[in-house]
Amino acid sequence: MITNERQYAITKAQAERFKESLAKADEHGKKLHPKVRKAMREGLQSQLQDLETEIAEFEKLRDGKVTTIVVNSIVDIAVALIQARIARNWTQKELGERLNLPEQQIQRYESTRYKGVAVERLQEVADALNVRVQEVVTIEQR
Repeated sequence: MITNERQYAITKAQAERFKESLAKADEHGKKLHPKVRKAMREGLQSQLQDLETEIAEFEKLRDGKVTTIVVNSIVDIAVALIQARIARNWTQKELGERLNLPEQQIQRYESTRYKGVAVERLQEVADALNVRVQEVVTIEQR
């Protein structure tokens, strides 16, 4: 998951390199067995597709095209808070300022997906982002 503009720029550059590698794969792979060449090409395409998916998700969030984020577990709330920050077009520094925390602390929280953070801190982040969390607890049959 891309969480900031720096990661976005790096991921875009990586995607461009994969595109170039794909273009060169056929040319340089002529000496390889067709199955090896095909596997190599499919691997490059798969990685490029993953990068493009991450880029598209970040752009969609950043451009304000997401207003609702559905989570299916308590653990997913952390990712939703990161996505909400991006959707607000706030930097990690701006969120830190609103919480009276250094930017580096927000970076640590997000890099670990808020692992080990108290529920109260998660609520503070949600409040700062003006995010309403609506939980539905389903008791499933065994």
